[in-house]
Amino acid sequence: MLAWLLVIVWLQNETRNQQIQQIQQLAVTVNYAVQANLPAHDSQQLANQLRQIHLSSSLAVQYIAVYNGQLELIASSAFPAPASVLQSAPSTYQLSALPDGTKLAVLPVSAGLAPEQTDSATKLPDNGYVAVVIATEPSWLFRLIPLALLAAAMAVGLVLSISIVRRGQVRLATDVELLAHNFRRLQQARQQCQITESLVPSLKPVQQAFNDLASSLDQSQLATEQLVQQLNQRVQHFNVQLTELEQQRQSLTTDQQAQRRHIRHWFEQSLILWHRRTQLQPAQLQRLLQMHMLAGYYQFSDKQLKGPPVRLSDWLGQHIDELNELLPSTGVTLDWQEYPDNLDYTVSVCDKTLKSLLQALVTLCLRVDDVSKISVTIQLQGGAQPTLRLSAGCNGNGLPEHCRDLIKTGQLLDLQWSDADVALLKAIQLTGGDFTPQSLEGLGCILQLTLPVQTEQVSTTKAIQHLLIFDADNERLHQRCIALSGIASQVSKCSKLNELEHLLQNKVFELVLLFLPATTDGSDWQKIKQCVRQQSAMLCFASPERMSAWQQQLPEVLANHQFCLAAVQAVSEQLPKPADVQHILVVDDNETNLAFVRVLLKNKPLMLHTATSAAEVFSLCKQQRFDMILLDIQLPDMSGVEIAKQLRQMPQYRQVPIVAFTAHAMPAEIERYREAGMDDIVFKPLEPARLDSLLARFSLTTSRT
Repeated sequence: MLAWLLVIVWLQNETRNQQIQQIQQLAVTVNYAVQANLPAHDSQQLANQLRQIHLSSSLAVQYIAVYNGQLELIASSAFPAPASVLQSAPSTYQLSALPDGTKLAVLPVSAGLAPEQTDSATKLPDNGYVAVVIATEPSWLFRLIPLALLAAAMAVGLVLSISIVRRGQVRLATDVELLAHNFRRLQQARQQCQITESLVPSLKPVQQAFNDLASSLDQSQLATEQLVQQLNQRVQHFNVQLTELEQQRQSLTTDQQAQRRHIRHWFEQSLILWHRRTQLQPAQLQRLLQMHMLAGYYQFSDKQLKGPPVRLSDWLGQHIDELNELLPSTGVTLDWQEYPDNLDYTVSVCDKTLKSLLQALVTLCLRVDDVSKISVTIQLQGGAQPTLRLSAGCNGNGLPEHCRDLIKTGQLLDLQWSDADVALLKAIQLTGGDFTPQSLEGLGCILQLTLPVQTEQVSTTKAIQHLLIFDADNERLHQRCIALSGIASQVSKCSKLNELEHLLQNKVFELVLLFLPATTDGSDWQKIKQCVRQQSAMLCFASPERMSAWQQQLPEVLANHQFCLAAVQAVSEQLPKPADVQHILVVDDNETNLAFVRVLLKNKPLMLHTATSAAEVFSLCKQQRFDMILLDIQLPDMSGVEIAKQLRQMPQYRQVPIVAFTAHAMPAEIERYREAGMDDIVFKPLEPARLDSLLARFSLTTSRT
């Protein structure tokens, strides 16, 4: 209704404004007609024009009348002229209602001419007036049309509103059902129940609260699942630990039972061995008891293979006679093989265990059928984890089948008192050792035992400078040379008698080692006898059964039936000490220069050594200490300057005179030689006077006290 009233008011104002504009236009038209006819006092003509204006007007005009300033009727469009309706003289446009329901619009003539003033307007005395009587339209139609339009609009709006409300109700019902469904899922502890659909605005807070609740429940459920999973894992872990503990318990129980059986078996075999003591030789009984006791010691305790430090070469020299007693009186030979590291290191090992292990290896080799030769190796191997390798090899038909089975199966309960050697070798593996037997039918066997040990390096000096060794067995000769390299600086070898004769006639050796053959016949050995007197010392090795025969042939020669490094070292310590001779090293890659230096030093009380490369220099300097070095600058593999720098870094050569030996040198080069540690410089060719001054300067022409 308010809208309808507003529309009515607006229409009335709009109609009134249009009427005012039309009346003003009508007044202007009438004003022109008055101006055209009134000066001629042609009232009839003015009335006719007013009627034309009346008929052509779009307004519902009943008549138009023109009045003068005294409100007298001048002309009218109606005929007959109506009565005067003008009661007052307004100064502006005025609209009023007449008693009969019509409207009266009064407009002064001058006002109608306001937009375009002319002089004719003044011809109307007292400013005349135009009166227009307008018939009013029925107001009910005027009000009904807006009301109808408004009603239609309201009806359309109502229909749309009802449709929107119904759709909203349907959507609200759908959203409520969606909420109810998700609530039911949430009650059933379902995950991922968040509502992602767009709900009606009134349910937005409910949707947000529901999503927050579902998210918190999801997180809580996820945390619960993770906790359950962790608990399950811990339970599984505890079950695994429980299973492992149960297995360990069962294993310990099994081990304890096995340990009891082994201890019982060991005691039984000990009693059997003791009861058979009258059937065994004392030495054999002692060895079996010692091996049997050590096998039980390492089998039933966690003791390691440790003892006071010993040098293997000295240890073998002390026990070699006792170890050789293992052999039968005739038919079997025993060779001992050693290595240079046995001299340079001490080993922390139990003395009794080491002796029993070697006895076990030799005893096991003696079980081989048709054995005639046994070779035992004692080798210390360095590295991050030093090891001691004990091996015994022999010829023959290989180990008996029952021995191979005992070693292979590893059942200590199957070992009898007579298998004490096998029991000890298998028990020693519990300390970290490794025992690997190899036996081939008709080819003998090789028994190898490797033990982890602790070593410590000791300082050793090579007591012999030049040594000669003879052996007809090339394989044994090669191994002996390797072992003797730890005692002698230079080892010469030969395997034929003519080579031996030649070496003995042309060189003098500090010690000569001869491995004598089984026979003493032959003219060649007669020549060897003549050469023996030229040597400082000679040590011969022969089998025990041939020792007396060889001593008759070579009475002046020291003899021994068993080779070992300790025996050779003992002989070398008894040799007369050589005179204290000063040594000079001359380095040059030109043989002519070296020959010239030899001539100059021929009559000097010096020992001359020569080298032609840097590699030879470092090799010689590691073997012995020189009293002076004459060093060439230009060498094929390294500069003499660099050699001097490296020699000065060695403790034994920090004070030794080093003299540069070159053909020419600039002042800058001489300075560089001195910065490298060289004490002086001489030029080629070497002058005798310059050489004598150098020897006198560094006190090399007199013997040292």
